[in-house]
Amino acid sequence: MNRTCPACSARLDQQAQTCPQCGANLAGGGANEATGAGAVDQAVRNTAVAAHLSTFAGLVVPFGSVIGPLAVWLTRRDRDLFIDDAGREALNFGISIAIYGAVVLVASLMLVGIPLLVIGVITWVVLASLAAAKASQGQAYRYPLTMRLVR
Repeated sequence: MNRTCPACSARLDQQAQTCPQCGANLAGGGANEATGAGAVDQAVRNTAVAAHLSTFAGLVVPFGSVIGPLAVWLTRRDRDLFIDDAGREALNFGISIAIYGAVVLVASLMLVGIPLLVIGVITWVVLASLAAAKASQGQAYRYPLTMRLVR
């Protein structure tokens, strides 16, 4: 029988106590208490939503997509494992957005990247909104195409 992580669906060894991919605690019934939908209270979920939505600061402030999630993550990560996970994921997404945005911005100066810039901003808004919706439901979310630089 194959065993999977309830938080990220990664394949697990039968003896694993934590998920090697997302770090979820698997002890005591094999479920991660921090990411179970019923185990996350409203204040924790609101903070996780704020972490994901703070990436939109990059639309107003240069590198705000990094500064916003970093501020939420550094100030609140010790309060709950769900906040730590959501903040780290939002920070990695913000860093990735800043890197991808810089590359596309240079390409758009040559008029080649203007469609990519529009598609990138739309994708950014959709993914961050989806992550915030999942966090408000108490579910963990992993952004696609994100460089996992902060572990």
